[in-house]
Amino acid sequence: MKKPFPASLILIMLISSCTVGPVYSPPLDETPAEWHSHIPATMDTCSAEDLVWWESLQDPLLNQLIECAAAQNLDLQIAAARVLKARTEANGKKGDLYPHIDGSVSGGHVYYSKDALINGLLGTTIPSKCRRKTKRHVNYFEIGFDVQWEIDLFGMTKHEIAALKAQEEAVQEGLCSIWVTLSAEIAKNYIELRSLQSRLDILQRTIKAQAEAIVLSQELLSRGVVNEMDLYKAEAECSVLRAQSPLMELGVDRAIHRISILLGYVPGELYECLNVASTLPKLPEKMPIGMPSELLRRRPDIRKAERELAVATERVGSAVAGLFPRFSLNGFLGEISAHAGSLFTPASAAWLAGPQLLIPIFNSRLLLQDVEYNKIATQEALFNYQKVVLEALEESENAIASYRYESERLNNLVEAYYKYHKTELLARKLYEEGVHDNLMVIGATKSLLSSEDILLQSQTSLLLNYVSLYKSLGGTWR
Repeated sequence: MKKPFPASLILIMLISSCTVGPVYSPPLDETPAEWHSHIPATMDTCSAEDLVWWESLQDPLLNQLIECAAAQNLDLQIAAARVLKARTEANGKKGDLYPHIDGSVSGGHVYYSKDALINGLLGTTIPSKCRRKTKRHVNYFEIGFDVQWEIDLFGMTKHEIAALKAQEEAVQEGLCSIWVTLSAEIAKNYIELRSLQSRLDILQRTIKAQAEAIVLSQELLSRGVVNEMDLYKAEAECSVLRAQSPLMELGVDRAIHRISILLGYVPGELYECLNVASTLPKLPEKMPIGMPSELLRRRPDIRKAERELAVATERVGSAVAGLFPRFSLNGFLGEISAHAGSLFTPASAAWLAGPQLLIPIFNSRLLLQDVEYNKIATQEALFNYQKVVLEALEESENAIASYRYESERLNNLVEAYYKYHKTELLARKLYEEGVHDNLMVIGATKSLLSSEDILLQSQTSLLLNYVSLYKSLGGTWR
């Protein structure tokens, strides 16, 4: 005949499913269906799931720098260590769902009065054979295994595990956020570096043209065509131009130093590699930007805020479960004897098994305050999530608008540059025909170089806006 299934185990199985506290669900998507800003023709609202925005700039060196930073940047390594810590903590907490078994070895000397009850003294049970009527001083030795299993009746441990898992995911999103910022910062410093190097070249050509103007002014002064004021003015303009060079060179050094640090190198280690003038990266013809609702899954700061909300919600559940009784099964299996030499004999074998019920009584007010505290923390996390979403939308809208208006500005500057270029060609033609002197040619050349410098600055701004745009959209999409 089969033994009936113990009713106590059936009761435990039924009660263990009574998880109390709130059930977490992500906030509703309340982002607008479309962008408010006017979308330029170069942008496309379609998605590109495998987009790596820096590869679209067609600069192999920039790609190498970002790949190197992914492996060597110290901020990323620190964040990765935090992820491992959070993961270890979350995995360790899962062990609370299962019995805890510890080996124990202990011994002692016990004194008891004639009528004293020894059971339970010093956390163990003294067998009757150790309680001799003629002796009140007893030695005892114990070796064995202690077993404790707290049954998660109301889901306290499950909520804590869920909170730690969500915390791990929040830390992981923090790592992703650092990567988005890092890749954007490398690209921005690289673009500014190439811009300054190109502007230094324009500056040197402008200084050369101004030096020619000084020589021509000296010749005209010797012939009495101009006075000394014209010469002094030309020399002063040349000095002002030369004064710009140290500032640009400082900017070059700073950009190289910053890129080196971001890649995990000492400041000057990449100097030879980067201190070689090159052109600016090229913008792609089409830029997929997706829709506002896609920010919720693309931006790591939004995902992090959502996970932090989940953490706060699960901690409310854990606090609520703390208001209910806690049930555990305790046991001991091993050897107990009054003499060490008698251990591991049939007479010293011992075991203990029994339940334990802990009911919060006098600290219930404190537990209720803990519940209220975690509810307030959940509200705070919700408000923070809503704030992060709004700021993400603002950042993206501003990035789209900035790119659009800088594109319009660049188009006008390109037109101006071509006009100055035609002016310079015409001035040279008139000089060759003897209609005007060389001073007009030099002036036209300086105007052309100035226009080229302004055009280059606008191209730089547009590239920086491109980087800011994809940073606001959540960085790389794969």
